Amino acid sequence: MATATHCRRSKTRRLLVVHSVQHRRRLTAYFGLLNICGVKGGETVMVNAAAGAVGSVVGQIAKLKGCKVVGAAGSDEKVAYLKELGFDVAFNYKTVKSLEEALRQTSPDGYDCYFDNVGGEFSNTVISQMKKFGRIAICGAISTYNRTGPLPPGPDPENIIYKELHMEGFIVYRWQGEVKQQALKDLLAWVLEGKIQYREHVTEGFENMPAAFMGMLKGENLGKAIVKA
Repeated sequence: MATATHCRRSKTRRLLVVHSVQHRRRLTAYFGLLNICGVKGGETVMVNAAAGAVGSVVGQIAKLKGCKVVGAAGSDEKVAYLKELGFDVAFNYKTVKSLEEALRQTSPDGYDCYFDNVGGEFSNTVISQMKKFGRIAICGAISTYNRTGPLPPGPDPENIIYKELHMEGFIVYRWQGEVKQQALKDLLAWVLEGKIQYREHVTEGFENMPAAFMGMLKGENLGKAIVKA
């Protein structure tokens, strides 16, 4: 009986892990980092919104691939979480005196890969510090979603041209079939081995969905935002 109970619990846990791994945010992190950025060991990766459901997985995969990982988040609690996950450097972009200086001190030689979840002026600052032939995966633009005025200006075109940067926006549904199945296998293995960890920010009650959504846009969630009945 004990053995049967243990087997059922193990199966249930595995099913829960599979469900979590299949969530598109983890696949977004996987394909954006490995296919769009094409990271290699020894490179320096910058991630913003790094404590979110996508950013936190991006950082952990980059570490698995032998990269130096720098993450920016919007609270000291989130910075502490990133350090728990193994980020080499994490900082609170809301409290640094100068984002430009913080980025330069963290990686004086610049950045090989930038995984962008935010857009706006933050991204303009990072892109100005990319290395020659740097790659930029544009996943989201949180800073502009609830805008009421015109869009901020984009990055300096000359910087992109003379550094020969590669910038590409993407939607995860591009990858299907065998490549998606391989990604799910990799993610499942990493989660079961404890190499990828994740958190969920749960809000109780569907009546609180609007507040939860606005809180997500403001960066109040730590991990994936979920509304539970």
